[in-house]
Amino acid sequence: MDLGLKDRVYIVTGGSRGLGNASARALVAEGAKVVVSGRDEKTVADAAAELGADAVGVAVDNADPEGAERLLAAARAHFGRVDG
Repeated sequence: MDLGLKDRVYIVTGGSRGLGNASARALVAEGAKVVVSGRDEKTVADAAAELGADAVGVAVDNADPEGAERLLAAARAHFGRVDG
């Protein structure tokens, strides 16, 4: 099924495991690019590596007031934009 997500850029918090990671995998499978986040740097890096070249990992705690801006900045730096 083509969901029209090719080359769109999404941020997936909690994307290093569980439902967040499953969501990130589904997005990448549909051709999207993703920024995955989680609190543990190694876990996030491993998850992004498993997702491939269309993913980047950022270690950030959602409770950090500056965390959202770091995720947006990573998406813009790596993929040039943010779609969701």
